[in-house]
Amino acid sequence: MLWYKRSVPAELVVTSRTNAWFKRFRAAIELHREEIVVEGPKHVADCIASGWAPLAIAVREGTSFDSPAAARAIVLSDPLFRALSDTVRSQGVVALFPRPAASPSELLRRTGAIVVLDGIQDPGNTGTIVRLAAAFGAAGAIALDGTADPFSPKAIRASAGAALTVSIAQCSRAEFLALAASSNLPMLAAAAGGGTLPYPLPPRFALVLGNEGQGVSPEIASIATPVAVEMSGLMESLNVGAAAAILLWQIQSMTKMTERS
Repeated sequence: MLWYKRSVPAELVVTSRTNAWFKRFRAAIELHREEIVVEGPKHVADCIASGWAPLAIAVREGTSFDSPAAARAIVLSDPLFRALSDTVRSQGVVALFPRPAASPSELLRRTGAIVVLDGIQDPGNTGTIVRLAAAFGAAGAIALDGTADPFSPKAIRASAGAALTVSIAQCSRAEFLALAASSNLPMLAAAAGGGTLPYPLPPRFALVLGNEGQGVSPEIASIATPVAVEMSGLMESLNVGAAAAILLWQIQSMTKMTERS
């Protein structure tokens, strides 16, 4: 790593919105298709330490950051940097990375739990569930139709960077159902009124978490085994993030029990 800390002549500080790199960062923030943006020195450093190669790193004028020598470094004026930052108190570093791609068919062959996000619309919830998938050792995650993009800036922040360490695939609901059928993948769907998790768990299975208001889609609910978190009865349901946390913790605990037996 090369310590990026030097006095930048005023004429080298980017101040124009017509700058090609500035427009590229903006496009990635708004569209996050082939390229994504990660904000914050820790998240960027974690990505680099995990082997991610940044296409470019943009820093606010006067900001210091450890930057790989091979990465393109761009110094932006404060007004221009604020146009890229999506946080209230930015630490002055954003990086541009190629968007990761994972194959849903490859994920469904893995042992363990695959977390399926079925129409989860809020990027904060999407990022939180991805973070939980990483925390409790899920084999990966698949985002279906109607799910907020796990690689949007808000979802990446909510995942605390876990979106860049967990294998995440995206596909249509129809494609997921076809792949699940062809690979005989058991499906457990979080649903109010569902039963407890089966013990022992299947060697490989999908844990499906549904839309915040509507729950799991009818196509999946009709063929999946409904599971629920046992509660006191004072509440009918939990936020999807809270339900995901409890179910994934239970799955991890059950998996460890099976391994010890």
